Amino acid sequence: MVTWNAQGSRGLDEAAVAAALGAFEPDLVLLQEVQRTQLGALRAAMGMTDARWRFKHWAITVPAEGLGLLSVQPFDRVRSKVLAHAWQFWNWRRRIAIHFDLPVGESVGLPASRPAVLRGVNVHLGAGVTHDERTRQARTLLGSAPGAHLIAGDLNAEPESSELACFAEHGFSDAERGLHGDRPRPSTNWKPGPRTDPPTQRLDYLLIRPDLEATEAFVPVDWQAWAPLSDHLPVIARLRVHV
Repeated sequence: MVTWNAQGSRGLDEAAVAAALGAFEPDLVLLQEVQRTQLGALRAAMGMTDARWRFKHWAITVPAEGLGLLSVQPFDRVRSKVLAHAWQFWNWRRRIAIHFDLPVGESVGLPASRPAVLRGVNVHLGAGVTHDERTRQARTLLGSAPGAHLIAGDLNAEPESSELACFAEHGFSDAERGLHGDRPRPSTNWKPGPRTDPPTQRLDYLLIRPDLEATEAFVPVDWQAWAPLSDHLPVIARLRVHV
């Protein structure tokens, strides 16, 4: 699977993005900052079976932005949860999460006789707000997702933040850290300005509970190839389900 902030409001080279994401042959893609038509174009270009989009905010000058899901298998159930500024549809600080149920089986190592449902959340926590506000958003999210196996997205928080501690308190661990320990890990976000050097902030995560095992989790090292596409790098993982 892949989680990635596409920065779609700045425009999206859909063919280039489809090729870049498709190189990982993902079964599941979670996107933040993506427009509905962009998600549809990526679905077609990548040959995905199902695409789901939920509205976050409308910037007025460009099409509405939201969160998106792509999958090689149909989703069972998808719903959204507003985390901040519920009625301010024009406000870029409005935040949502998408909860999804996805049937999984042989594609994640389970025999067809042992079907399972992966319950996950795609989220983009607040930017330009305090750690306390993002932690409040995280608690709201966790309260609405008691059975989730994974939470992924742009958390706008560094690894040692109170936001990450909040998720850890509820049994979620950083998949990449679980594999690679405390060794320095690639950052995932460029601050505003030219992207001529590697990104400097780690803001994007895949968080999993013990019933999921990450056998791979990484950020691409070829950041130069991703720099023209977005101000974020993706997080890619291979997961094994334990049921």
